Amino acid sequence: MAQSYAGPIFDGPPDWARVPIARLESFHWEGEAPYRPASFAQLCAVRGKGVFVRMWSFEEPVRAVACERDDPVYKDSCLECFLNPFPALQNAYLNFEMNPKGVFLAEFGPGREGRVRLSKMTDLAPVVTPFSLSTPQGDAWGVLLLIPAELIEAVYGRPFPIVSCTMAGNFYKCGDETKHPHFGAYFPVGSAALGFHNPQRFGTIAFTEEAIYI
Repeated sequence: MAQSYAGPIFDGPPDWARVPIARLESFHWEGEAPYRPASFAQLCAVRGKGVFVRMWSFEEPVRAVACERDDPVYKDSCLECFLNPFPALQNAYLNFEMNPKGVFLAEFGPGREGRVRLSKMTDLAPVVTPFSLSTPQGDAWGVLLLIPAELIEAVYGRPFPIVSCTMAGNFYKCGDETKHPHFGAYFPVGSAALGFHNPQRFGTIAFTEEAIYI
């Protein structure tokens, strides 16, 4: 099972061909007919911008009902990134959950309960751009997420320089009310009661100065 993920730092637009691909292969809480759509994630940083996350899934059929920010997109076909940029300082983490329309739910807090929507904390917002892929393996839907450095700084109340650092987090694929409900992750989750909101089981996500690309 995966234990860590390291992404590069760019001084310009991300070159996704040079960013490691994480395959979400740890599935949980499966019924008699498990469904495991091939799903992937990439993460990098761009100086002067913030954190970029690119995720996609070869899921079929796709459900996309939620249409407003902070709607329950996890009931739809959903890709998620949970991230704590400062794990050595505090336990609170960000969760970004996105459907095929690019509609997203974004929250902050230390665990499953008592989470606060980012829209209540700051006027700054993540940028989510949906996309689709057509490959010999099939069709996929995906999202490109930009978490501005200024947003991280506003929520945590501390600077977030784009330099070599170690964070904590996980990538997820779910669809609570899709035709084939499924719950996939990059790092194993463990607790059915906590679901994806189990920061004790987050893995290491890092940016490395050795992987700076121009």
